[in-house]
Amino acid sequence: MTADLALAADPGFLERSADPAEFVIQACERAKVWLREVLDHGDIDQIAEVKSQAEAIRVYTMQKQLGKDAELSATEIVRRAERGIGVAIRKGQEAGVIRGKGEHQGNQYTAASGEVRDTNASVISPKSFLRGGSTINEVYAMTDSVTDEQFEEAVSEAKGEGNLSRANVIRKTRASKARAGEWIPEPGDNHGDAPVQRRRLIRVWAGQGYSSRQMSEFLGMRDDAIRRIARELGIDIPADAVIAKTHIHDSNRIVRETVHALEGLAMGVQLVEPDDLDQDQIAAWTTSLTESIRVLNRLVKTMKEIIQ
Repeated sequence: MTADLALAADPGFLERSADPAEFVIQACERAKVWLREVLDHGDIDQIAEVKSQAEAIRVYTMQKQLGKDAELSATEIVRRAERGIGVAIRKGQEAGVIRGKGEHQGNQYTAASGEVRDTNASVISPKSFLRGGSTINEVYAMTDSVTDEQFEEAVSEAKGEGNLSRANVIRKTRASKARAGEWIPEPGDNHGDAPVQRRRLIRVWAGQGYSSRQMSEFLGMRDDAIRRIARELGIDIPADAVIAKTHIHDSNRIVRETVHALEGLAMGVQLVEPDDLDQDQIAAWTTSLTESIRVLNRLVKTMKEIIQ
């Protein structure tokens, strides 16, 4: 693993550095080379660790206002590591050591670290390698049927715009694929050939083993809309049938317990004294809380859409 990136992820080291921003940029450049090399070996745990380090560096550069170049360099490594995780996951699925699309082995549980694990240790959940931030379908969107050249083109364009957000890189990836002949219509585009192409992709992806939920992520549509279109066209989605047979979690219980837990936490955080907080922990806490809030906001939005 790149030692420079580990140093750059240490706030104490950066504060002692003569030029923290330049050190971050150079460390990220070396990490970029390292990531290209490690993909040949598929060491997914190391790639996941690099992603975590780069995310911590990104947050630090923003907090300390080290400049846009340093922030973009760190964010670029996060995006590249996410793609690297996706590539490694697909290799692991081919080898049978990581659960593939529609497969379910044993019973899932959530560890104290937040990682989703499986009671069958021989088959690992792909979600266990994503430690906050990205979803598995977002990673696949930067991986599946995306060549190295298309990804590089997407990253280059997004970086040129000064926006390496996950959503923008995925948009650029779709655009790059479209220029290569695989056009993915923008969400909400119902003009010209867009609806026809959308239906064609649903047919193709269903045959490749994708579920309606995965296709909804790619197309920016609700998964029930994907299933409706498939029914109208007589398209079978085998992955949905497989998923339907797997253990279904009690969604009502999960939401109910989440609501109760948050009510208690909300009362507790009102007692927090900002001056008493551990300065060395704030960056990590902020990152974790931001991701948790993002997930909760997405749930709230979904539930509001249901009752509208």
